[in-house]
Parts: sequence; structure tokens; C-alpha cells
Amino acid sequence: MTGTPPTTEIVIETHGPSEAYALTGTVCELYRAVFSLPPFNGNAEEFANQRRYLPRLLHRPGFRLTTARSGPDFIGFGYGYLLPPDTAWWSRLTDPVDEEFATETGTRTFAVIDYGVLPGSRNAGIGRRIHDELLGGSGAERATLTVQPAAVRTQAVYRRWGWRKVSRRTMDPPIPAPVFDVLVLETMPGPPDAGPVG
Repeated sequence: MTGTPPTTEIVIETHGPSEAYALTGTVCELYRAVFSLPPFNGNAEEFANQRRYLPRLLHRPGFRLTTARSGPDFIGFGYGYLLPPDTAWWSRLTDPVDEEFATETGTRTFAVIDYGVLPGSRNAGIGRRIHDELLGGSGAERATLTVQPAAVRTQAVYRRWGWRKVSRRTMDPPIPAPVFDVLVLETMPGPPDAGPVG
């Protein structure tokens, strides 16, 4: 589902934990608007879960929230954090990765937890700008995220941006889906001041 891209200037901003805390309600509403639609079809339980875990993520090392704004209206977001050395991110995989691949240093991998753009603002490069700003300033060597297998169009976009699937993770409990594909990006965008975002 797409609409007419915004005509006002799009502002992409990255926020640290304190600013992100003030934007928690806004981000949760964006999450609901994006993930209530097919193929995600989120429900009240999922949205309540996201409202609970987002404030806890603010305290994770390397947490970043990047937003897109058209005038006063927020139209997109992405957030995540650096995986710690004791992370369980690479566990419960249907196809285990090797030890070297799964080794984390605290700065090696940035995990994108949630990311989305409102339907009426898609196909205008806004999602890519959020993506590149969020990852380019993370200081990490690579990035990872999970995505539902049913999100075929979303997965196609990630592949175009250089992501590849490395495994699949089973979820317990299966909220919002029983399995997620685990993707990795090994060529990170340049830092935000390196030039125009492609």
C-alpha cells in the first residue's frame, strides 16, 4: 500500500536515549500504523509488547533511534543497539552459524530491532535514508535484523540494499510470528557526514 510522497522537506534525525524516551509514544504509534497492515497484521498483544520493550531498549549500549519527519509529522522510524559479547542473538537458529560469525565484541554488530515508514510516504527514498543514517552512525562493522518470511516485498528491498539471509529463528512465544528470517548486512553505509545518502 503506497500513497503520494510528501512534498515538504523530509528531516532525518537521530536521537540518543533521552530524546528517544520523549518520542516513545510517537514511535509506538508509528509502529502500530506500519505493522497493523498486511503482511504483518499485528494485533493488540503485539503492540502492547512493543510498548513494554521499547523503553527497556533505551538503556542498551549503542542505542539509536532515527526518525523521518515531514513538517511536524513523523512518518518513519528505525531503532536498534549494539549487540553485547554475551548476546543470545545468534541462538535458536534453524541453521546454526559458526563460532567466529557469532562472536560479538560489543561494537561488531548493530541490531535493527524495528523499522518502518508510513504507507503514504513510501517509494520516495525515505526508508533508505533512515536505514543509512541509523546504520552509518552506529560505529559497527555489520548489522543484523529479523523479518517475517511472509514480508516478501520487504525482504526484496533488503536484498537490493545488500542484506542477505543467514538463517531463521524460531520464536518462543510465537509473537508476532512463529519464525523470523535472520539477515545480515556486511557492507555498512558510510557515516552520515560522508556525503549524500543514496
